Amino acid sequence: MSLHSFKRDVHQVASRVPTGIRIIDNLLGGGFERGSSILLRSSPFVAATPLAQEWLFNRLRQGDKGLYFVNNKSPEIILEEMRSFGWPVHTYKEDGTLHFIDAYSGILGLESAETFYVKNPSDVDEVNKVVLSAFVKKGKGTLALFDSLNTMIDQYGEAALSNVEQWQRYGTVYDISSVYIYTEWGYPEEIVARLEEMFDTVIDLRALKRIVASEVLTVTKVDRKPVKERKFAPFKYVKPGGLRVYVPKILVTGPYHAGKTTLVHGLSTRAVSVQRMGTTIALDFGHVEYKGFSVDLFGTIGQPRFDPILEMLGGEALGVMLVVDSTKPEEFPRATEMMRKAGVYGLPYVVVANKQDLPGALSADEIRERMHIPDDVPIIETVATDKKNIFEALDALLKKLIEEGEI
Repeated sequence: MSLHSFKRDVHQVASRVPTGIRIIDNLLGGGFERGSSILLRSSPFVAATPLAQEWLFNRLRQGDKGLYFVNNKSPEIILEEMRSFGWPVHTYKEDGTLHFIDAYSGILGLESAETFYVKNPSDVDEVNKVVLSAFVKKGKGTLALFDSLNTMIDQYGEAALSNVEQWQRYGTVYDISSVYIYTEWGYPEEIVARLEEMFDTVIDLRALKRIVASEVLTVTKVDRKPVKERKFAPFKYVKPGGLRVYVPKILVTGPYHAGKTTLVHGLSTRAVSVQRMGTTIALDFGHVEYKGFSVDLFGTIGQPRFDPILEMLGGEALGVMLVVDSTKPEEFPRATEMMRKAGVYGLPYVVVANKQDLPGALSADEIRERMHIPDDVPIIETVATDKKNIFEALDALLKKLIEEGEI
């Protein structure tokens, strides 16, 4: 019987366990299977370790036990790294919920205070024995993190993968889930193919080179089955906080004095505008940390003489917030014209019906009728000067981006 057939038999009634990282859980259909093995595979220079560490911390908070195998730095450095993200795992280490498997100190000829200690890390059999011993002692409800698989392959070659396969079998029996950190550094084809086959789930982190540069996360394989229609989610790491879904460019556009600058500043954790005598003469830029999202806002200039740069500003945008002054229906054609000139028709967008506190402000329904806005485009009534409903507008756009597969 193959390893994967064995796992299918044992896991017929397995339930999904959330990672606590929303975008990962969405891509995995709710989470991971108990006892499964996950390959966290990244392009060179794209960090995967913080994602794995956040995953481990979230499971510790939910009552799981943890194992952290480390062979490329000391456990003390790991604890400090995680503390810098706001994950105080030292408390779980102190109460015995989290244990390290120290396969690093021995490389330097140092003793280790860890319960699970590989005295001779160059001995692949000793590494195997220590890991299996840790699995047996920790048992059910444990998440094991291996940092890193690359160092094992560099030291032991394909013998490292044979060890991993044995750990996978033990994980299935003892209900221990494992996450392996791996960077694609150009290994032989037979090793690459074997890695692709042997893991239940494969999560990829890739560099995406665009005008607005970012890194993307996708799932290649779930529950031993390739993902046919892969979705890509831009991401970034924030300290403190961890992984955030990264929306690298939301365009905020609309006619002159509609309230774009006020909206950008009201939404943003930090923002900057280039202004002269209270009027934006270059662009507004804002950055938002909100509900697990990290969003960059780019506000356009409203005056027609700046229209030649609208197309440039619209490039690479993922979505649009179209801001209109609800008291000035005569400006609605200008708003439509700006969308066209920015080249953003077809992107997810919301209409921000601003200045609802002023006399004569039109309702969302009236604006929809006058501007011929499709029924599936949200129109949010706002008062940007008071921040009224501005985050509801952002929520509506983020929801559309998710529904339409942009993030």
